[in-house]
Amino acid sequence: MLYVVVKMTFLFAVVNAQIREKVKGLKYPLLVKRFACMVISGMASADNLDILQPANFSHGMPSTWEDDFELLLQNFKNTNIDPCQLTFLTKEWYAGILARIRANVFRIELIGGYHTDLLAAASASISVETTVGSAVYMLPSMYNHDCDPNAHILWIENAKARLKALRNIEPGEELRICYIDASMDYEARQSLLYQGFGFRCQCLRCKYKD
Repeated sequence: MLYVVVKMTFLFAVVNAQIREKVKGLKYPLLVKRFACMVISGMASADNLDILQPANFSHGMPSTWEDDFELLLQNFKNTNIDPCQLTFLTKEWYAGILARIRANVFRIELIGGYHTDLLAAASASISVETTVGSAVYMLPSMYNHDCDPNAHILWIENAKARLKALRNIEPGEELRICYIDASMDYEARQSLLYQGFGFRCQCLRCKYKD
């Protein structure tokens, strides 16, 4: 058995205190703002997320995204930031980052404590309302989806993610995670994956419409 334990540090995040009721629906714009601040401060490059897909996203883009962009740009211009530091912040850049974040953001769900039973750990993070925020990770964003995954991402005590095997993994076997709640039926999974991630799942489980 290949027992996978991979610790992964997030690129940037927002915690739930920043996205409570009064700003519900602004999670993705807040993450774009956080990344823009990192670019302005020199902590990140404007093209750091270019490797992620999709570069554009037709499904689920908020209807107010253009207004959100103008508001963000104006807020930065109203500060003492050098205009030269804002040259990256175009409408095209904003839309691209928003699309990539929407498809690659992870909801941080602390399961609190160490679970020796990996399946129990996976169930705990789904069945219990333990969300403390959202974050973007580079390595986890590279994992493909499967409705019958062989690995699962866990958060034990903080935002540092851990990838652990859910079953025996053969040498050379691709590590796959489930982007959604795998307990949903076939139609619900297909609909959610298409609306949320822009693809129709063709995994073995979906081929049999399980």
